[in-house]
Amino acid sequence: MLLGLRFMSGSKRMVASFIVLLMLFSLSVVINPEMATAETPSGMPDQIMLSWTADPLTTQTIAWRAVTDAGQQRVQYLSAASFSGSFTGATEGIVAKTELYAGYCHFETTLSGLSANSRYIYRVGCEGAWSEPASFSTATSGDKFSFVYMGDIQEGYEIWGGMLQRVAAANPRFVIQGGDIINEVTITDEWQQFFTAASPLFKEIPFLPTSGNHDNEPIFWDSFALPQNGPEGYKEKFYSFNYGNCHITVLDSNLMGASAPQYTTVKSWLENDLTNSTQQWKFVVFHYPPYPVVDDMHSYNLQKNWVPLFEQCGVDIVFVGHQHVYMRTKPLKEDQVQADGQGIVYIMGNSGSKFYKPGTGFDYIAKEIAYVSNYQLISIDGDSLVMTSRDADGKVIDIYTLGNVPAGNTQYMVDPVADDSYEIETTAGGTKSMKVKTGISGMKYFTVKLTPVIPHEGTETLVFVHLRNGTQLGVNVTQTDFDFVNSAQAGFKVEPDDIVKAYVLDNLSSAIDSNPIGLQ
Repeated sequence: MLLGLRFMSGSKRMVASFIVLLMLFSLSVVINPEMATAETPSGMPDQIMLSWTADPLTTQTIAWRAVTDAGQQRVQYLSAASFSGSFTGATEGIVAKTELYAGYCHFETTLSGLSANSRYIYRVGCEGAWSEPASFSTATSGDKFSFVYMGDIQEGYEIWGGMLQRVAAANPRFVIQGGDIINEVTITDEWQQFFTAASPLFKEIPFLPTSGNHDNEPIFWDSFALPQNGPEGYKEKFYSFNYGNCHITVLDSNLMGASAPQYTTVKSWLENDLTNSTQQWKFVVFHYPPYPVVDDMHSYNLQKNWVPLFEQCGVDIVFVGHQHVYMRTKPLKEDQVQADGQGIVYIMGNSGSKFYKPGTGFDYIAKEIAYVSNYQLISIDGDSLVMTSRDADGKVIDIYTLGNVPAGNTQYMVDPVADDSYEIETTAGGTKSMKVKTGISGMKYFTVKLTPVIPHEGTETLVFVHLRNGTQLGVNVTQTDFDFVNSAQAGFKVEPDDIVKAYVLDNLSSAIDSNPIGLQ
């Protein structure tokens, strides 16, 4: 199926290649530095990216670029538990090859029959020109995980690459992106800048974008491997997938005009896609905002012809971009502001360094911040959702909660990170602890992940307590701003059945008139 789709679009790819050649030899534009020395290519694969074209539980799609005359490209993989530094005995996947642009080809493969919630090691390339080993994890079947949304990139790829390091530290299972990855889509140097920043993270976790108005050209669709379950004739431009208890639908808003010939086809597919999903959470991603911060000609069409369908089908959040500010709406239904949980919330992201002025202040806007690069971490825990928006430095700029989020004084959720040396238990009061397994002793480290529920100004104190038979043996204290730092670790010398608990406090002081307040 992948092979058929890719080769069917060959005529478009020839047009894209012709345009690139004209730019190279007639316009003298800035080009990919590697293409400038194509007479002595290294042959090494690059621009390695993960995505899905089938079930995330049991498959993984890998795409990469290599020079046209590189050797026969292959992928080798094996379970992380079986990897000892060698790919001897590794399984190989079937690789599809298509032309990308002058001198380069796109390669992709979908590995199937994998185990759910399992980690694998892989490499791509050919004899004498293999990529460095990388890893991926198949989807979890559970309902507790996080993912990231990123809006427009367009400019500032080096800064954006630094932001990705913070994204990686949050351990999301995948990233969705709302279009306008590139500013000038036919300039291959911009693509190289993007992939140079993107590949270090996205060769480890899947990246699933849609197209904006700046990158709506064949080279965009030829550069990624995306799910094939969209309407006939528009596969990859419209697609959806399930992860855990979430259903995510990605749309190409360049093709969502009400007068366009594909309108009925696309809308019928979308209605079936959303209606037939039984997932607890439903998210939709596309580029143009139905509810903008400044008037936009696309918004009227989207509000009239598409928003009622989103509302009818129970969509929870719509992620958009285009206007280069951060914005969160109040819950909306039938163009009216609703109580929390009673309508759809629209999130406008902007992860790059191209900024526009703020709007005039529509009454449906709950939060708007201009001139800031940002990303959104969406943490799912069953029927609770916490969306934490951060700037490029990691500072929390907004938090939104939905569903059955713990109430009261809870400002942080503290969750132990799974480890082979301890079991995670939950007390009757909801506190989570780490119990050392039988046969484990000596110096061991205990890690917790912290997710803000609501902002808390200043620094907080995380206290790890080590217990044996109900007696406290040791304490480890970390003081920092946990709106910014999302994990912490402490080490103790333990024996089997020892217990380690972690608590977040507002402060820890020896002052007589000061008592710490729990924040979890």
